[in-house]
Amino acid sequence: MKIYHKKNFAAGLFFTLLGAAFIVLFLVRGNIQPKSVVFCVLSLLIGPGLLLRSLDRGLSYQDKIDALDERNILVHLHAKSMAFNIVHYLLLAVCLLSAIGAFLNGGNPEGQLVLGGMLVVSGVVWFISLLAELFCGLHYEKKL
Repeated sequence: MKIYHKKNFAAGLFFTLLGAAFIVLFLVRGNIQPKSVVFCVLSLLIGPGLLLRSLDRGLSYQDKIDALDERNILVHLHAKSMAFNIVHYLLLAVCLLSAIGAFLNGGNPEGQLVLGGMLVVSGVVWFISLLAELFCGLHYEKKL
């Protein structure tokens, strides 16, 4: 048997082993939770499917072509860009709401401390995302 798509094979092997680990965990603990059953079923459906796709020449070729298709790449880049913008603006909103909440919560020092911590953490993460966007823009400006 030849492996035609190594990434799909590795992912399929991982999900299959994860599903098997869930089954072993169910047998050892004896405590079956619905969330764990859903994860087990999903991993046992995804894993062998990816394994079979990685071992079939035609399906592996189709997966590789789909991964290199320009339209798929463009859609993927647009989706990542939009997700980054949404997270960026949500972090800014959390910063502003935390600042307003800390200002309005003047009588409760513990509440101010919690909201101040949220303000600092969300502000730092927002600033890191701003720097990441700037440096990526500079990098690709030079590269292209």
